[in-house]
Amino acid sequence: MSSKEEVLNKKIEQGLKFKDEGGSEFKAGNFSQALKKYHYALLYLRGLNDSLLGLTRDRNPENLKESDITDLEKDISNIHSNMALCQLRLGRLNQITRCANAALEVNPFNKKAKFRLAQGLIREGAVINAAEILDKLEKDSPNDPAFAAERRQIESREKLAEAKQRKEFAGMFDRAKD
Repeated sequence: MSSKEEVLNKKIEQGLKFKDEGGSEFKAGNFSQALKKYHYALLYLRGLNDSLLGLTRDRNPENLKESDITDLEKDISNIHSNMALCQLRLGRLNQITRCANAALEVNPFNKKAKFRLAQGLIREGAVINAAEILDKLEKDSPNDPAFAAERRQIESREKLAEAKQRKEFAGMFDRAKD
């Protein structure tokens, strides 16, 4: 094994160690610490791009097949997806979609990242976009209780929006007669 391969393997090993530590912190409910560990993991793993690994391929998602995604890319995507969940648990709503989109940029086939994106969109109020994502996900797993829970979130937000509209427009036409 060349020294370049050794360095590469050590970086991957350290990055995956930080990923595992992030998972342990998450399970313990330490979401900020988990984010920190996941960030460190990304610092190690993101730099190991295609050129370092000697890979070249078409990065256009239209031409990409799931089998084209490397294990390293799957790990990086999963880390971003895990970070999205940490952001959700910490209530940092503007960060959920950013992390989920970063995961999908690396691996557009990551179903958990798609689900995290839907969760973030719901909380941002983009329920139509979130519902479209959930529709696609439910084709593969129609009985997933997590999807049903997010559907209830969408319904709840839609009811709140309708009530707000009714309140805003209540008596509008009566005032116009005056």
